[in-house]
Amino acid sequence: MKLFLAIVLIVTFSSLVIEAIELADVANICENETLILNLSNSAKFDRNSIVSSTLRCIVIRSNYVDIKESSFENVPNLKYLDLRRNVISSRNLFSFGNISHLKILNLGYQDNYENNYNSKEITISNKYPELEYLNLAHNSISDITAYWESENPFPNLTHLDLSGNKIYSPLSLTLPSTLTHFDLSNNRISKFSFRELNNLLSLKLDYNKINALDHLYIDFKPLKNLENLSITNNEIKYMRSSIENLVSLRYLNLSYNFLSDFDFKMIEDLHSLEVVALDGNSIDDVSISVPLNITTLSLNCNRIINITTNSFYNLKNLRRLLLSGNMIRNIHENSFQNQKLLEELYLDDNDLNYLPPYWCQFTKKLRYLNLSGNKFTSLESVLYDSNLPVRQLYFERNPVIYINGSVISPEMTIFLNGNTTSYMRLCAMKSVGPIYG
Repeated sequence: MKLFLAIVLIVTFSSLVIEAIELADVANICENETLILNLSNSAKFDRNSIVSSTLRCIVIRSNYVDIKESSFENVPNLKYLDLRRNVISSRNLFSFGNISHLKILNLGYQDNYENNYNSKEITISNKYPELEYLNLAHNSISDITAYWESENPFPNLTHLDLSGNKIYSPLSLTLPSTLTHFDLSNNRISKFSFRELNNLLSLKLDYNKINALDHLYIDFKPLKNLENLSITNNEIKYMRSSIENLVSLRYLNLSYNFLSDFDFKMIEDLHSLEVVALDGNSIDDVSISVPLNITTLSLNCNRIINITTNSFYNLKNLRRLLLSGNMIRNIHENSFQNQKLLEELYLDDNDLNYLPPYWCQFTKKLRYLNLSGNKFTSLESVLYDSNLPVRQLYFERNPVIYINGSVISPEMTIFLNGNTTSYMRLCAMKSVGPIYG
């Protein structure tokens, strides 16, 4: 098969590169110079197959594709190459050779039943000096090496997606210090080092085999600039000397692990931290003894029974508090005395049958309150007068037998008969990734 191109197909680029939306120039990179080839049969490409002096973006979809060395040699302005889902074997992933001006390369999802059987080590034998975004997701990769060990093949790489592979230890390839976004989700990692990645901003380690956060296992020390860290759906039982140095961290998700408690002193000096998610663990007590700046705390699907005056006192900037799917029976009337900025409170699917009379006297900005799936029999066990600032009150799945309209504010909407799913069912499901960031 040979294609000599005198014209190109014009498409909207934003529909092509969803994964690369964080790149600053992604909207303009193709400049309406894009070729899309959807081929029903296998295809072979060589240096004379595609010829164009203006073409910037190429997308190829085929059952099987064989791309020879220098296949894109006659496309000197190529910036974006998408070869996903073409069942390219691991030894041929980079068979097209060097493309000096390429910025975005999508090689993910080559796995089929044959390719997915064994793990594979791939070797990079060419250099991609301008490449910024590389997607190698779901290719059964166990390791990556460089043919020329003295030279990094990706000296300007910023985004690397290695999710859905079979990586279990640090890569043989030395990753460039330019890397800012790194996705290692859904691998087999139990130990890993992030040395020299001091510019990393976002790191995903969801769905791995990590059972402890300790410098001996997972070394976060170099990540002084890291802002987003997600390690959900692992096997973490304890944390020790692991995240205290992440001084730029804004978002931390440790949901669906095996934590029985969480020492909030570990994040005391992380003054930029805004969101902490600890859903789906086994935490049964919350008492935060140090001041924190976080604005969102999520503790859904744990084993918390009591909320005391000390539980959240040191979270004066808290705006969203999520406690759905626990076993909460008691809430002290001063539990939220220091939450003057609280706007959303989720207490659905617990064991509450009343709230103390002055429980909300300090939460003047509370607008959303979810009490669905508890044991309340009347609104009066929640609303003691019409001054409650809540605008949306969710009260479904409660055994309500009495409603006193005099305690309802005219600005409040109460949901009593919505067909909402119990959060307890959702607690049995694994999180699919960050949902708060």
